[in-house]
Amino acid sequence: MRSSITTVMDGVIPSLYHSPWNPLLHCPHASNHVHFGYPSYPSKQISSNQHAYHYLDPNSPIHVRQHEILSQMMKAINGEYAAIACYQKLKNLAPTKKEKTIINEIRKDEIRHFNTFSNLYTQLTGKKHTPIITEKCPSDYKKGIDYAFNDEQETVDLYLDIAYHTDNKKVKEEFLRAAHDEQNHAVWFLYFLR
Repeated sequence: MRSSITTVMDGVIPSLYHSPWNPLLHCPHASNHVHFGYPSYPSKQISSNQHAYHYLDPNSPIHVRQHEILSQMMKAINGEYAAIACYQKLKNLAPTKKEKTIINEIRKDEIRHFNTFSNLYTQLTGKKHTPIITEKCPSDYKKGIDYAFNDEQETVDLYLDIAYHTDNKKVKEEFLRAAHDEQNHAVWFLYFLR
């Protein structure tokens, strides 16, 4: 059995604990305290008038700490936001109608992923993530396609990592679905590189 860590600060228990990530566990033995975490993992008792941050052991084979998943989700949202902008540029640079059409379809997938991940993030945190573009898309078509191919491959790894390290069914399903889409995108970009 893995241990968990709870840090406590004065304040009120946030509503974040009433989420799929870290359900509130009711203790049948006393009414003046609560447990946070999952039944299979030991959690520290805290007074119900304290503010707690609870993290599962990062070596857990089933769970990844909440903040790590949320950080990865923000990275995914930023990546989708950047891909939407980059693929618009590549579509405009594409030399053939076929390539323009395919890149536009890929861009539509990225818009769908962006919206899905943004909604999931908001549902889990109660906050909206404001996306940023962290990498610049090349202005040369072939360099842009090469960049897109490599980015799609790295994105598959990120999405699979998120999916395999969460126990949230909706997050798992959406990131697995998106990972499959990203792999298909990589195949198209590889085809355009020939």
